Amino acid sequence: MDVASKSSILHGMMRRLGAGGADITLNDWLEFVQAQNDDYRTGPAIGERVPDFALKDQHGQTRSLVELMGPNGLLLVFSRSADW
Repeated sequence: MDVASKSSILHGMMRRLGAGGADITLNDWLEFVQAQNDDYRTGPAIGERVPDFALKDQHGQTRSLVELMGPNGLLLVFSRSADW
């Protein structure tokens, strides 16, 4: 996607969201997501199992996926920076 199209889609969606977003269709939203991601896969697909990992928490203690997993699973949220 060229830079001008990407910019137009992203800024247009921001304006529409700021106005309440009532007129946003599914196709509009999918186009917005594509403009943000350039079709890059930035994380696991919904429902996909992630590989085991261990990372330090805010206190410097190492936490593993297994340790964080509760009886109902674990919600992982991935976000991409808003560098556009």
